[in-house]
Amino acid sequence: MYSFNQIFKRDLLNLFSNPMWVFYGTAFPFLLVLILGFLSSGQYGNMITSYDYYGITMMIYIVFNTSTIAANSFMEERIKQGNMRVIYSPVPTAYMYLTKIAASFVFSTVCHLFVIMLLHVLLKVHLGGPYTGFTLSVLILFEAFASILGVLCCCIFKSENTSNQVLSMVINISALLGGLFFRLDGLGETIEKMSDLSPVKWIVTSLFKIIYDHDFSYYLPTMLILLLLSLVALLLCGKFYRTEDYV
Repeated sequence: MYSFNQIFKRDLLNLFSNPMWVFYGTAFPFLLVLILGFLSSGQYGNMITSYDYYGITMMIYIVFNTSTIAANSFMEERIKQGNMRVIYSPVPTAYMYLTKIAASFVFSTVCHLFVIMLLHVLLKVHLGGPYTGFTLSVLILFEAFASILGVLCCCIFKSENTSNQVLSMVINISALLGGLFFRLDGLGETIEKMSDLSPVKWIVTSLFKIIYDHDFSYYLPTMLILLLLSLVALLLCGKFYRTEDYV
């Protein structure tokens, strides 16, 4: 585990030392919620304000985008060059992608928990009161899945650019169908049924039920599905990863 920890620490340092990734993980989501909440103020009820709505939906969107950070941390040219020593050192092959997944997960989780705290304190975004832990646990498990998904795409497509293009398309389509940018309630029954196909919609529904209804009927299924998807994606990373594709 010593070699794993050393590689992990270096990968984590690479992420925290990149000002653009730190900005994307902290300032960007806060500004996104602030702007969308301000522009939509008055369009939501008293119980759920525009800041409440976008505070949750935009954090789900940003958490999903962790996959692009993971892809960059795995195959960015600057990082690939530094990892040549790791590839040819006597460590398990799996360390190459497991450390990137772990570092991306820890980096994004720290950044996003900081943003959530700011949203709660400064914009009064509701997180569920005594049930806040359940809200955060869903987001953190989704964070883990997104980190694995980003690395998996790199293992499959062998290219950072291709992976990011595919991920961006999947994320944005899922976000639109999941109602992250605007509510789909008034767009007809067909659109609502289509939105059920987006896994993001399940997470949105689960979180809003926990926060406002204290209803946990979606919580366990959502957690189990995310856990299952994460395990499957992790196994696929081992199947598709080839050292010669990384060089």
